[in-house]
Amino acid sequence: MPRKKKTAIKGSDPAYTSDFSQPLPTNKPVVEETPKPVVSKPEPAPEKSPAPKPTPKPTVKTEITKPKQPPAKPAPAAKPNSEPQVQGSGDKREIALSAAVKMDQQKQLDALEAQGTPAKVAITMAGRRAVEQFEPQPEYVEKQDVQRMPMRQGYKSTKRIDASLLDALRNKHDPHRLSSDSAMMRGQFEPLFWTCLDAVIKELNSKD
Repeated sequence: MPRKKKTAIKGSDPAYTSDFSQPLPTNKPVVEETPKPVVSKPEPAPEKSPAPKPTPKPTVKTEITKPKQPPAKPAPAAKPNSEPQVQGSGDKREIALSAAVKMDQQKQLDALEAQGTPAKVAITMAGRRAVEQFEPQPEYVEKQDVQRMPMRQGYKSTKRIDASLLDALRNKHDPHRLSSDSAMMRGQFEPLFWTCLDAVIKELNSKD
């Protein structure tokens, strides 16, 4: 029986080898693994330090203190006015009152001084009485034409008189304001002083 001829293998197959230490080839398709993308983790944001809380300002309550009102006092009872009322606004004006000593009165004063009573004492006493008794009148009185001693030997004082009365006299008898308030009253005051001086001289003579 004729022997079959061996099939001659021509060429070489790199998949086959005679080295059995190498792994046997397989017909499975080789799947290449796709590298996974590396996802970088976001770096944590730096922690912000908390802002300091504002310190609350202490609230100061302003206390409004109301002024204490004093208790209302009852109105004082009106006092009866014993002084004579002069028609006018009620405003007073302080004026100078002056009076000279008459020549005949000076002779009587010299006699008093000879007895030990200074003339100045009699003149001062008479002047104070005249000021207390003097009540100005709205009628103007002219200065009397009599012989007088110098004014340095006379009497001078002051008194508060109704201003409207003075103004009325000045408007009528001195519209240009050439005279003083004292001059407007001298015609009324001087005769009263002479009367008081005569009375004082008589009283001082009776004591001797």
